[in-house]
This record gives sequence, C-alpha cells and structure tokens, in this order.
Amino acid sequence: MAAYVTVGSTGFDELVRTVSTHEFLQALAGRGFSRLVVQCGYSVGLFKPPPTVSETFGITMESFDYTSWPQRLVDQADLIICHAGTGSILEALHSGKPTIAVVNRGLAGNHQNEVASELAAIGYLVVAEPRNLASVVAESTYASLRPYPRADPRPIGEVIDEETLL
Repeated sequence: MAAYVTVGSTGFDELVRTVSTHEFLQALAGRGFSRLVVQCGYSVGLFKPPPTVSETFGITMESFDYTSWPQRLVDQADLIICHAGTGSILEALHSGKPTIAVVNRGLAGNHQNEVASELAAIGYLVVAEPRNLASVVAESTYASLRPYPRADPRPIGEVIDEETLL
C-alpha cells in the first residue's frame, strides 16, 4: 500500500519533518504501508528519513518539491495526507481516497482547522496536527470514512433550465 503526502503549493516544514520520523514510519508500516511519496514544496530539504532499511521498516520513499503530474500519485495512493488548505482537502476528497488533513497552526487565523474540523465532523476526513499524526495513522480511523459526494458534472445552465421547468 502507498501513502501520498502533499503540502500543496507552498511548504509545511513541520509536516515534512514529521513524515520522515521513526515514529511516523513505524505507524505506516504497522498499517501495512510499504511506500511513501512526499511532495514537499519549498520544505523539500527537510525530508530526512532514517538512513537504514530497518529504521524505515522497509518502506520505500521518494520526495520532491513539485510535480506536474500529481493526479498520478493520487491515483496510486491508498491514503492521502495533505495540509489542511481547502484546495488540497477538496482534491483529496474528490479522489475518493481516505484523507488525513494536517492543520498548520503556524498560519495566521484558524481557517484550516475550521474547514477541516467541519468536514471531519461529517465523517469525510480525519484531522491531525504534526504532533499527533503518527498516532492518527496508527489508530486507522481513516479506514471507515464516508465517501465525499460527487458533484453534478452538468453545466450549471442545464441544471438551472431543468429546475425552472419543474
């Protein structure tokens, strides 16, 4: 199984550091994951996993700053861990994959937590912070999330016409 971590279009130093720790890798391995892909943004230099296979629990890893093909990585993932920006959350939820949204409390205001917490309360994702991410993965509550509803792909004009004819 594969986990895909994305920080979106900027960076998230604390998240990138966390996903390269012994504790996090042990939690992933304990849930059957064998591959970790990390999109680091400008935090790319902070991804420093343990140097030996035994310390990484046999998980193969790759990291990079940005990619022009993120959908390929999302499609290959069994779990998506994203920063709690609204755009990243919606992309993850639309993929139909279990999602853990990681709140960056270092940002001004608390908008990430507000959006992520509302979606978590409905059962669409799990909210974490870097400090508790390993335990959230270990608990695997992400395995029983509700699927996010698909949007109606018809152009809005068709929907309006249909509704006005009723």
